[in-house]
Amino acid sequence: MVDSTPLIPAQYDGKKEGHTIFCCCCDSKKAVQIFNCLAVLSTIVWMVLLSVNKYADVEIDVNGDPTAEGEIQELRENYNYYMIAYGIGLAVYLSALMGACMYSSCLTSLAILWSLFNMGNMIYFGVSSAQDEEGWIVIYIVSPIVWSMLYIYPHAVFINEVNKGIMSPETYARERKSLCCV
Repeated sequence: MVDSTPLIPAQYDGKKEGHTIFCCCCDSKKAVQIFNCLAVLSTIVWMVLLSVNKYADVEIDVNGDPTAEGEIQELRENYNYYMIAYGIGLAVYLSALMGACMYSSCLTSLAILWSLFNMGNMIYFGVSSAQDEEGWIVIYIVSPIVWSMLYIYPHAVFINEVNKGIMSPETYARERKSLCCV
């Protein structure tokens, strides 16, 4: 007798095989989509704030704080660098969002690489120039590591599930789970 469904394992019972992100929230595809939508929104907000600060004709009152005046001047001088970095980040987040929609582990892995690059950049900046600030370890080392790991986790789970065949257009109806959104 020939098996009429050779691609479906014999032990398949119709139950969800994939991982649920953060124990109860949603499936890995939905989590990647949510994280990247939030990243796109926050990147756009930062780009707008940086542009407003760069091109505003008003003086920013920093109450004579030389550190704050130096930081504002540094932001204005390096405006092009920041906008290029935010633009690349925006492209990466949008490609990861498309990767989740298309079940592409390659596009989704770009977001992991970008997150690791950002984490390394923040740690490098903190170690090289912010050691005189109070609480610099939490701001420039602990915080980027925690946020990067929270961001990377659903992406890594999604890539793993796509590569194992658990998450695909054919199996998404079975794997779909969401408590927080539609």
